Amino acid sequence: EKAMEMGLYISIAGPVTFKNAKQLWEITEAIPDDYLLIETDAPYLTPEPFRGRRNEPAFLVNTAEKIAEVRRVSLEDIARITTLNAKRLFRIGKSIQQGEIAYKIRDSLYLNITNRCTNKCSFCVRFHSDYVKGHNLRLSAEPTEEELKTAIGDPVQYKEIVFCGYGEPFLRFEIVKNLARWIKERGGRVRINTNGHGNIINRRNILPELKGFVDVISVSLDASDEKVYDRICAPDFKNAFHEVISFIKESKKYIPDVQATVVEMEGVDVEKCRKITDELGVKLRVRKLDVVG
Repeated sequence: EKAMEMGLYISIAGPVTFKNAKQLWEITEAIPDDYLLIETDAPYLTPEPFRGRRNEPAFLVNTAEKIAEVRRVSLEDIARITTLNAKRLFRIGKSIQQGEIAYKIRDSLYLNITNRCTNKCSFCVRFHSDYVKGHNLRLSAEPTEEELKTAIGDPVQYKEIVFCGYGEPFLRFEIVKNLARWIKERGGRVRINTNGHGNIINRRNILPELKGFVDVISVSLDASDEKVYDRICAPDFKNAFHEVISFIKESKKYIPDVQATVVEMEGVDVEKCRKITDELGVKLRVRKLDVVG
């Protein structure tokens, strides 16, 4: 943490593949994406299964595979993240200039349909970076429905299609509804990540219109009471916290799988949040601060 505060990157080499490297695995898991690098340290520190031989750059993939396993992402994700960071550090090549409207993480496809949001959460990545898992999400223009369909292609090639990105999806509710229907008609699975403001934004109960088209909805609870919520999230609406609770309750009537999330950070009482979700009858997923995607 002190090294990152100084603006330094943390680079992982072959020892992460060793059987007794539990402490290094913990460190590897904890490093934020924006600070992660990978190296060979050749001719030394050869990764498994080549340990004992002279190390060489070709063995880098074995180190990358272990890092991906520890961080629970794909090898493709690690390659993209560390390539972007290397370009930044050494000022080589070009970063992705165009904001992506559809981006793959692990085996899911995420849709970035807007950068607008009705919250200004203090922990939100969009206030300090354009990138998530090496994908540039800063849009120059909001995509059309047809552009998104083209970007998706065949929905069944993904575990799920997730409406997420750098903004609140329900600010473009008609696009969400139409695309969700289109994806389900083609055999895909749909998840929506939302701040729970959908009914306030659209001035009606939108959830009945999503019945049959959405498999999972994940709502950002973010706090255990209105005072903390307003301080952390700075919502555009009054009584937003109570609206989020109401949205979660209403979602259970129309969506098969309803989840709530909270970020583990100073000032947030996770156990009080868990009590709320237990009373609501939904699962709580606790997210780590600075871990996105």
